Amino acid sequence: MKKNFTIIGSGAYGTCLANVLADNGHEVVIYGISESEINDIKFKHQNSQFFGDAKLNQNILATTNLEAALAKTEILILAVPTKALHSVIAQLKATLTHEVIILNTAKGLAPNGDLLSTYIQKDLHDFAMVSDYGALYGPSIASEVVRRLPTGVTLVMKNKKLAKSIANNFQNEYFAIGLSDDFAGCEIAAALKNGIAIGSGILDGLNAGDNARASLIAKGLREIYEISQVFGGRLETVLTYASVGDLVLTATSPKSRNYSLGHRIAIEGNPKETMENLSTTTEGVEAVKIAHQLCEKNHIPSEIFLNLYEILYNFKRPIVLVNNFLK
Repeated sequence: MKKNFTIIGSGAYGTCLANVLADNGHEVVIYGISESEINDIKFKHQNSQFFGDAKLNQNILATTNLEAALAKTEILILAVPTKALHSVIAQLKATLTHEVIILNTAKGLAPNGDLLSTYIQKDLHDFAMVSDYGALYGPSIASEVVRRLPTGVTLVMKNKKLAKSIANNFQNEYFAIGLSDDFAGCEIAAALKNGIAIGSGILDGLNAGDNARASLIAKGLREIYEISQVFGGRLETVLTYASVGDLVLTATSPKSRNYSLGHRIAIEGNPKETMENLSTTTEGVEAVKIAHQLCEKNHIPSEIFLNLYEILYNFKRPIVLVNNFLK
């Protein structure tokens, strides 16, 4: 059955999800604040800032008018950065006039250290217009999704029956959805895998070898799982797209900003100078800090996050990771 979707955010990930849903015959509206991006989508059927001349499904609608974007929506997808969630939710609460289901795609932990789902649902707790909440996580580089290359992600929701119904709206020959009800396991993996990716880039930049990278990913996955247990994360979640899937992608792909940062740190050999010259936000830097704090607070043994913290924040030479991560 055809559904009405609104995607808040005209960036790469929101646009690629819009393309999936429009390919499946759903009514899709993208809301954004950039006139140039919205006009690009609406009139040229592309989002050239992120995807060059790749063509989008022509049935995708786009607008800078939030009220118009929300008019018919049944399922609302938040495709904005984590830092923008609070202000976006405030706008939604002031504008929405009917019940919707909300799906979040932002990754990370809340500013207060909470799970992102806890933070968002606290923001929404007094808002009667939200009937349910879920999140999408997994190995999904937007440029590949737009090109309709095979991709699998995890939909996290407590209501399993509803989750299955929503997943069916996304599924097609190139886009698959797995289901989970473990917000803690999925969110901690999504937040912290970027730190491991920096470590993987460092090892590759130092020519430490494929064995070293594979060992780092395996040990990093264990450290992520042990941290997730603090929040109630479950072991089976490790095997999902949201956990091992996203980690393997982020820790091996040169398209990953975090992997690329690690590689640059290793090549330049001066972490302090590299960090001072960063021109873009690289989520793994904050992820390493959070993971290190959680490990110290909860007495979790951690060689990888400890050594990455020493490199990124105390500017130790990157070789310390190679020398110490297998201890």
